Amino acid sequence: MIPPAATSSSLHLLFRLQHDLYAIEAAQIQVVLRRTALKQCPAAPHWVAGLLHYQGSTVPVLDLYQRLLQREAGWQTSTRLVLVHYKQQLLGLLLEQVHRFERLTDQLWQDSRLLLPDHQYLGQVQQHDGLGLIQQVRLADLLPVDVQQVLFPPAQR
Repeated sequence: MIPPAATSSSLHLLFRLQHDLYAIEAAQIQVVLRRTALKQCPAAPHWVAGLLHYQGSTVPVLDLYQRLLQREAGWQTSTRLVLVHYKQQLLGLLLEQVHRFERLTDQLWQDSRLLLPDHQYLGQVQQHDGLGLIQQVRLADLLPVDVQQVLFPPAQR
């Protein structure tokens, strides 16, 4: 058990991918928006949901469900468009079942003990008394180099 004086916590946005709960550190989030219509990109990979005009900038939006589960994110009341800081760029993530913001104890994160070469973005896990097992999403590792080149061509960097 960790002594109370030694604990610290960070705010995280919790969301579900199917039945599993994931967390993105709130410090990496610019804004959480309701799902809105996006400018479609017919020639883009199927996991690119489209483009969003946000405060004078064009932001690519990734459908995380399409990218990871091979199905489109649904239009549910809990579906949100989350703009995150990704390598000095804004990136939109279309997420279903956005749960809430929750303070999670930093010292309780543990290695998942799985080595998944194509899924390095899946970080540590933490058991939450009321919610079950939560896994971190490491945004810095979310996109492989080829995907970064599609979403953020060198001319735009």
